[in-house]
Amino acid sequence: MMMMKGMQQLLLVLLLVIPLFQIATCKLPTLPSSSSSLKNSSSLNSKHKVTLKGGDEKQLSSMTSSIFNLVNNVAGAGILTLSGGMAKGTGWIPALAITSLVGLVSSHTFILIGKACEISNTDSFKSLWSFALSDKSTWIVDSTIAIMCASASVIYSGILGDVFSTFVTKYSRSQLIIMITCVVLFPLGMIDNLSGLAFTSLLGFLSIVYTVIFLVIRALDGSYSPGTGRFAALTTVSTNFHSSSTLSFASLILVSNLSLAYIAHYNSPSFYRELDHKSKYPQMVHTSFVILIALYSLAMFGGYFTFGNTCQGNILMNYASQDLLSTCARLATGLSILFGYPLLFKGVRDSTCGVIGSLGWKDIPKVPLVTSLFMVITFIAVKVQDIQVIVGLTGALLGSFVCFICPPVLYILAVGKTLGYDSLEYQKSRKNAALIPFGLFVGILGAYMTLIS
Repeated sequence: MMMMKGMQQLLLVLLLVIPLFQIATCKLPTLPSSSSSLKNSSSLNSKHKVTLKGGDEKQLSSMTSSIFNLVNNVAGAGILTLSGGMAKGTGWIPALAITSLVGLVSSHTFILIGKACEISNTDSFKSLWSFALSDKSTWIVDSTIAIMCASASVIYSGILGDVFSTFVTKYSRSQLIIMITCVVLFPLGMIDNLSGLAFTSLLGFLSIVYTVIFLVIRALDGSYSPGTGRFAALTTVSTNFHSSSTLSFASLILVSNLSLAYIAHYNSPSFYRELDHKSKYPQMVHTSFVILIALYSLAMFGGYFTFGNTCQGNILMNYASQDLLSTCARLATGLSILFGYPLLFKGVRDSTCGVIGSLGWKDIPKVPLVTSLFMVITFIAVKVQDIQVIVGLTGALLGSFVCFICPPVLYILAVGKTLGYDSLEYQKSRKNAALIPFGLFVGILGAYMTLIS
């Protein structure tokens, strides 16, 4: 009891200190009008600099640091939903095949964006869209990123409510989400310049690695084995598992979850531009996504082979509160989200500014905008108890659009406009159009299966 009270007091102190610390380490310039990135891709071990449009200098990143940055940029809290997605109706053999296939296809489309930027001499996802399609339609890019980032913010708020309700039992999940939003997230959402938060990417990466290791350990050590495990009586453990080869339409839920878990394609231009040896870009991307496939597979199987078909949307909620390792995993995940939330919310705020700006309203009051966005995000996070619903719908509709539909369309058009529609390169590029019906299939049926499940 004393330990639990001490943990609650520690969390309350952290919830007050984190926003003050982050505000103190970040500058507060004026609000930018638009942005096309969800996270900053800060480069480690950088060696060179390149001059960008406008005269700004950007450090170039080595192969190793680019791989680390990309893995860290892509991997996130979505990894916690994969076991639940698998439990909806997928055996371990199809689950491994789906995880690998979606990962490899995502890496291919990630490379297509980088190549399209090279061909068109553009330096952002938005400028590439403007070149390939039209400048007037760039509001679609801002809208897509704004909704995607807002959905991710809902997911993160929900996870914070799930995680901290384990420690602070005096308040309900909904009350905690509202309190954390008012005390911590809103002040962080007012920060403009996030250059002082580069260290948080390392914290997020270490949290993910620890969580994966924890899930694997608990799957192997028998702590949750029905009848014999020391934690089995403290939580719901199922002896029901899908056949190893089970594959059904419900597997589209897992595909939808993975579509969101692998997404970072709007940052592909930045990774291409900042890599010191551009010829190694495909190798860097493939290596990063192979690492992600391994991490996702281990996490997914670790949770599923521990709890079977009772896996929750947030797998950490399956584990007993008395399990010290699970407590550490929840705490690490919660603090990682708190530190990284400003990077995510900045994508919501800046992309929303881009959409509003395209309508002719340039001077956007920051406080009313941030307040309105947080009201919407918090309302949905409180109402939706299972984050897997948001993950599934976002991954199906927006993830498939950004991962599987946009890249081939933009690449084909960029090749045609630059090299000519009668060129051999254009004819080869058209093969990538096969990904478009795949994206439509995943998007429509994935959203349908998520809703009826």
